[in-house]
Amino acid sequence: MSASTLPSSGIAHVPLSHTHERVKMSRRTRAAVYLTLAFWGSNYVLLTLGTALSANEHLAAIAAMRILTTLLGLGFCYLIHLLLTHPRISTTKRRLIALALVAPVSAETFAWAAFFAEAAVDPSQSLQNFTWYGAVRTISFWTWFFLAWAGLYLALMYSFDVQEEQRRTAELREKAHAAQLQALHSQINPHFLFNSLNSVSALILDRENDLADEMVVKLASFLRLGLAADPTAKVPLAVEMELQRAYLDIERLRYADLIVSIEIPDRLETALVPSLILQPIVENAIKHGVSGAPPPASLKISASESGERLVLEVTDSGQGKCKSKGAGIGLSNVSQRLELLYGAGASSLSAGRDQQGRFHVQLHMPLEFL
Repeated sequence: MSASTLPSSGIAHVPLSHTHERVKMSRRTRAAVYLTLAFWGSNYVLLTLGTALSANEHLAAIAAMRILTTLLGLGFCYLIHLLLTHPRISTTKRRLIALALVAPVSAETFAWAAFFAEAAVDPSQSLQNFTWYGAVRTISFWTWFFLAWAGLYLALMYSFDVQEEQRRTAELREKAHAAQLQALHSQINPHFLFNSLNSVSALILDRENDLADEMVVKLASFLRLGLAADPTAKVPLAVEMELQRAYLDIERLRYADLIVSIEIPDRLETALVPSLILQPIVENAIKHGVSGAPPPASLKISASESGERLVLEVTDSGQGKCKSKGAGIGLSNVSQRLELLYGAGASSLSAGRDQQGRFHVQLHMPLEFL
C-alpha cells in the first residue's frame, strides 16, 4: 500500500513548533485582554463614582451610557492591538511610530463620541454649555488615557518578546550543546571498532578462529549496548561498569593474563555518570599500559565519594610497550564531555604515573543519584 492510500486515523497531527506558536500567542492575547479590561473597568468605576459623588440626578442613565462608551473604547483598543500585532509592525520602533500616529486620532474620535453620548443623557453636557477649554481638557484626558494603555501594552508585549528570545537562545544553546556531545561521542565508537576489528584480523591470521569468533560475538554485544547509549544522558554507574566489563571481556581474549579489578561501593551503583565516560580511558589503559607489558598486566577501576563529588579512578600497570598517553580521542574527549555536561570548573580530570610506575587517571564530578 502506498503512502497516499494509507487510511487516515482521524487525528490531526500538529507540529510541535506550530503548537508552541499558538500557545505563545494565546498567552499574549490573554495578557492583553486582562490588561485592557482592567484599564477600562477601573476607568468606568472611577468616572461613575465621580458622577455619583457630584449628586447628578441622571446617574443611572449616565452609568448605562458609559457601559456603551466603554465597549466602544474596548473596540478601539482591539483595533490598535490588531495593528500592533501585524507582521509588518514587528519591531518596537515601528510599534512606537504606529502608536504615535494612531493613539491621538483614536483618543480624539473617542472623546467626541463620549461627549455626544453623555450629552444625550445629561442636559448639563449639551452643546449650549460647550467650551473649547472643556473640549481640550476632555481630549487631553482621553489622549493620555490611550497613551497610558498603549505604554503598558507595549511593555507587556516587550516582556513576552524578551521571554521568547531567552527561550530561543536557550534552545539554540542546548541544541548546540547536544550536537557537540554527539560529535564527541561519535569519536569513541569508530575508534574502538577500528582497534577491535584489527584484533579480530590478527586472531584470524594466527588461525585462532574460535577466539576470533568469540571476540566478534562480544564485540556485537558491546556495540549493541554502547551505540544505544545517549551521549547527552547520564546512566547509573552500575550500567556504565557493565559496558566496561563487556569491553574488557573483548580485550581479555587478546590478553589472557590481564588481571581486571572493579571496585564499586554498593551505595554508588546508582550514582549518575555520563554514558561511556570511562570507555576512552579504559581503552587508553589497554593500548598504552597493557599491550606489550610483561605478564601479569593489571587494570583497576574504582569509585569513591569525596564530600559531594564522585571520584572515578582507572589505574593500569603502566608497563606497556607504548609509553605515550595520547589525549586526542582519549583524555581530551573525556575532559570536553565533562565540561559540556557539568560546566566549567564543576569537574576535573587528572592523569599521571605514581611511584610504582602505574598510570593513574582520576575523574571528579558532582555526585548525583538516580
